[in-house]
Amino acid sequence: MPTRMRIAFLLAVLAACGSTPVEQNILTQFFRAARVRDNTTVADMSAVNFDPRTDGSIQQFKIDSIGAPQHRALQVKQFTDEQDKVRADQVEFTKKMRDFYQSNSVAIDRATKAKAANKAVTGKDAELLTEWTKWDSDSRDMERKLSQARQKVTQEKSLATASLSAPGREVDVTGMDVDMITEPVNITAQVTSPDGKTEPKNLVVTLQRASAKKDGQTTEGKWIIMAIEPPGGAPKS
Repeated sequence: MPTRMRIAFLLAVLAACGSTPVEQNILTQFFRAARVRDNTTVADMSAVNFDPRTDGSIQQFKIDSIGAPQHRALQVKQFTDEQDKVRADQVEFTKKMRDFYQSNSVAIDRATKAKAANKAVTGKDAELLTEWTKWDSDSRDMERKLSQARQKVTQEKSLATASLSAPGREVDVTGMDVDMITEPVNITAQVTSPDGKTEPKNLVVTLQRASAKKDGQTTEGKWIIMAIEPPGGAPKS
């Protein structure tokens, strides 16, 4: 290999070895935005905040290690199927509840009014009121279950959407084969508390991004900060 080419090759290797990890750039940008309370940038980069008024601020940190990435398939279809099952159960339940009420409406209304007036409810009216109260309670439980199922679908979609979308262009993950990648980054940060005291703290920053495939095309999403926590501790959120 000619001397000039060998020197160029060595310089390229050295530059690659000395390049700043993408994780370093992400965290530097995030902590800078958090310090000045640039909420727009923080919200675009992270699902959690690091508020200088309560959590302090970080001007310097070093990455101690980056853990092995963990992979899981996006579960939008599974969660959507679960949501559809809960909705179908609710429809069937509502029909039965309506039939029960229509068959006993006079007695139920009479017992309900008597109870509201602090009058005694006895006999068959008391039995029907107890049963109707159970129907009503179960109906509220069904509504909560459906709401929770919807939230699971929305949250699962939002994780991938936030990673894959760019400003002004929201990506629809429907029909995509999406791999969610999670990576722990262990750092030592110089944290300045709200009262001005600076001390080193060990923190684990959890990053997550999506890698999506559709029609033979792969789209790599950006990293999103999902948690900032002490090792083995509760997430900072």
